[in-house]
Amino acid sequence: MSSAQESVAPSVDLPSLSVRWEGLVVTIDANTLNTIIRKATRHVREIEDILIEPEDGRLGLSLRVRKGITLPLKGHVTSIRLKHGFLGFSVSDLTAFGVVPVWDWIIRKIIDKQPAGSAFFYPDEKVVVINLNKVIPQELSLQVSEVICEGGEVKLVFGPSQYRLDRLINEIGTDPFDNE
Repeated sequence: MSSAQESVAPSVDLPSLSVRWEGLVVTIDANTLNTIIRKATRHVREIEDILIEPEDGRLGLSLRVRKGITLPLKGHVTSIRLKHGFLGFSVSDLTAFGVVPVWDWIIRKIIDKQPAGSAFFYPDEKVVVINLNKVIPQELSLQVSEVICEGGEVKLVFGPSQYRLDRLINEIGTDPFDNE
């Protein structure tokens, strides 16, 4: 093989063995978000009702909590990030009756009822992290550049993102039934 035909290592700004894109927008409607959150909280006895409301540039969160009496709680989800198959976000302004700050116990209860390793809560930063590695392949790298909450929908605007093809390329030409 001549030196002109030899493969050249990619430059830092052009990763090899991947496909890249920019400008993908994923839209999730409130009904879908509420179906997911209600399924995730169905075993939390303290939650009577939960509602996600994407409006006015914010992702609102309303809870009705049973704690002797039913307390209406409101808060907002901010700082949404997606990295290495983990979705992270901060819960801010969680208050009862719009003024009384709510302690972290309700978020801890929700996280504790999830399968081990699927969700984490960092109370000092008020950050929730959800492990999406069962859904999002590790070869997929997504960068959230903007989150838009309006019209009952959440739009995730992705910036430069890529999908590594190493594993796919390594499997080309192999017999999938070889190990049987």
